[in-house]
Amino acid sequence: MKKLGLLLLFQLTVWGAFAQDTSLTKTKFVVGVSGPELLHLGVGVDVTTYNQLGVTVGVGPTWGGVWPTINAEHRLYFGKLQPATNRRKFFFRQGATYYTAGDEGAGVLSLGIDLRSKKANKGWTIDAGYFLFIPVDEDRYRKSFPALRFQYYSYFKKA
Repeated sequence: MKKLGLLLLFQLTVWGAFAQDTSLTKTKFVVGVSGPELLHLGVGVDVTTYNQLGVTVGVGPTWGGVWPTINAEHRLYFGKLQPATNRRKFFFRQGATYYTAGDEGAGVLSLGIDLRSKKANKGWTIDAGYFLFIPVDEDRYRKSFPALRFQYYSYFKKA
């Protein structure tokens, strides 16, 4: 529970700092499905054309219940700047997932791409990589899995 509190405090502090700067451009709503984040929804904040921070909450079905998660991520964008979106298309993602029902979490590293929709400020994200359950025991290879994520995103309109 202490880890969860620290994660939420960090995210609120970061968002509070970014809310003070009106030159920061966009916030987006995301909904998706993935391993280890499960079925999730959340928000992402474009810090620069290179960086994005995000937080999501998720649930996954289990035998007789649900498996809730809280996730935080950082994306580092690279590649050629896209003139239509003013952002780079490819990204490297680092993420952390906390499973609130237990004492486990997961760390995620992945590579991905943002695919624009025909509608302005909407699109799809696909990324693939690797996640590792934490805490790691002596046989860490049994606790690591491929990570695959699909997300739909929609940017909030700037007032």
